[in-house]
Amino acid sequence: MRAETAAAFVDEPSVDAFLNKVALGFYCQPTRAKGALPKWHRRKLERDISRRHGLRDEGPPEIVENAEDLIA
Repeated sequence: MRAETAAAFVDEPSVDAFLNKVALGFYCQPTRAKGALPKWHRRKLERDISRRHGLRDEGPPEIVENAEDLIA
């Protein structure tokens, strides 16, 4: 998802607030592909939210990402 969507998904008040927290390591870095905007993976953001709130992450142990699926 694009930065605007990711910021809303994690309930940040703005894209700038979200990007600042990405830079600080609260949220994962985006996937970058040539000719495409940076994209965040929903499952990785869910993992980050769980970690920030001290919750156990029930998702798969490894998140495999195919950049081709992010380009649309």
